[in-house]
Amino acid sequence: MKTHSIHWKSSVTGTIGTGTKLFEKQEAERLATELNESYPDIDHKAVIPVPPAPEPRDPNQPGPRAVEGLNALPPPEFAL
Repeated sequence: MKTHSIHWKSSVTGTIGTGTKLFEKQEAERLATELNESYPDIDHKAVIPVPPAPEPRDPNQPGPRAVEGLNALPPPEFAL
């Protein structure tokens, strides 16, 4: 199953990145080793990519609205 991509970091500039193409684990590890041999100034690793965090909400924009019936709690069956 294709679950891994290549993460890299330049030892010269400090620039980092993660590829978008997915590979099977063994293929990603083999490719990372090959890339490290070909490009010694860049450290390559096989990783399972993590999706980026959502953008923070702009406090100047209105928040999400409740849709009637979607998140409504049912009425209590009894009162305390």
